[in-house]
Amino acid sequence: MPLDPEFKKQTEKLISDTLALYQKSGTSPKVSEVWQCENIGDFLCGFFVGEMIGSALSAFQIFHKREPVPEEHNEIFEIVESQKDDIREFFAKFN
Repeated sequence: MPLDPEFKKQTEKLISDTLALYQKSGTSPKVSEVWQCENIGDFLCGFFVGEMIGSALSAFQIFHKREPVPEEHNEIFEIVESQKDDIREFFAKFN
């Protein structure tokens, strides 16, 4: 079952808008210390992707009042992955 076009559009906007916020605010200088990670950019990229997928899945549940079927779940991942170049480019700055 394909995703509703309006839901897809709103999810794409959520990702773009959230990435823009990250780009304006940067990152905490304590990330490496708190999370004990060597590659801050990789850590933050994974955090961001997880945040976007989690937010989209929660929004799906609210929008549709049900859990996504596997096909819909994969489409949500694909929406996030469609912006991978911008996401990776930004977070690579922190490595």
